[in-house]
Amino acid sequence: MRFNHVSLSVSDVARAQAFYESLGLVAIVVDREPDGTSRYVRLVFPQGDTSLSLERGSPVDGAATLFFECDDLESRVRDLNEKGQTLKIETQPWLWREAHFRDPEGHRLCLYQAGSYRLDPPWRIPGSPSPLPEPAVSAAADPLARFGWSQNRGYLDAGIPSARDAEIARFVDGLAASTNEDREVAAERLDHTTTRVFITFAERAASLAVRRQEAGWVLRGLLALALVWRHASDVRPAIPVLGLLHDAARRAGGQPNDIFARAALLFPKLRYVVEGSVRKFATDLLHIYVRSFNPHNVRRASPPRSSVFPLLSLGAFALK
Repeated sequence: MRFNHVSLSVSDVARAQAFYESLGLVAIVVDREPDGTSRYVRLVFPQGDTSLSLERGSPVDGAATLFFECDDLESRVRDLNEKGQTLKIETQPWLWREAHFRDPEGHRLCLYQAGSYRLDPPWRIPGSPSPLPEPAVSAAADPLARFGWSQNRGYLDAGIPSARDAEIARFVDGLAASTNEDREVAAERLDHTTTRVFITFAERAASLAVRRQEAGWVLRGLLALALVWRHASDVRPAIPVLGLLHDAARRAGGQPNDIFARAALLFPKLRYVVEGSVRKFATDLLHIYVRSFNPHNVRRASPPRSSVFPLLSLGAFALK
């Protein structure tokens, strides 16, 4: 058990952040309210691996919470419960597993297990100190290097805003503005280890398109799928996402058919090189087509009926 984290309730998060940064601490996570005001900040100390959280609240009510990280969280909680406590482990949205209780004087304590999510969550502020060793090839020298880093841990598990969304968006935008040759090189080099990351990004892009009313996010999602299809061992997980993107384009005020056609034209040489994947792709699209016109067999994962024909068009374009 290690005492390595303290959480403070503060009335003004930005003011408290500025104070602790003046002492040498560095922010690695910031969460903001819709109006832009800071709700939560996590900082690290210049030396060691201790971290400090500042969360908006009443300092009188909250005082401080002492966090003790435990590799053997389940056994410790079981032991304490056998001694009369009533602790319950809960997984928080920020992916920490926590069990809260109080000492005899009423001070709040927390036994928790966070692993890499404390100092290196996937939504860590880009450029902030990382506890991980730098990769052999830097992102500046090779933009594809970042997608193989362990920083992608948790990106697939938590549907909350992430710095990874912006990084992948910049990468995809750069390819869209580049040449066919550059896009082909990227599609060839992104192997199966990045497939789930880019499919997750495409799902998030559909949500962002609707929430921000920016249809350009749909094109980003489509290009992300096109990049990883080449080495995907199974293209089926991407098919429902195509339906989400088509619907998102319409709800964001765009022209779905035009956006899908543009995405397909950006990859004129894309082919499925995994044996049998082309046949599987066409078969799955046919199943979607049939389900869309069968009111007794519509599954939740099926795209809207209006999206079936663009999906078939995208498949045809991709196979040229």
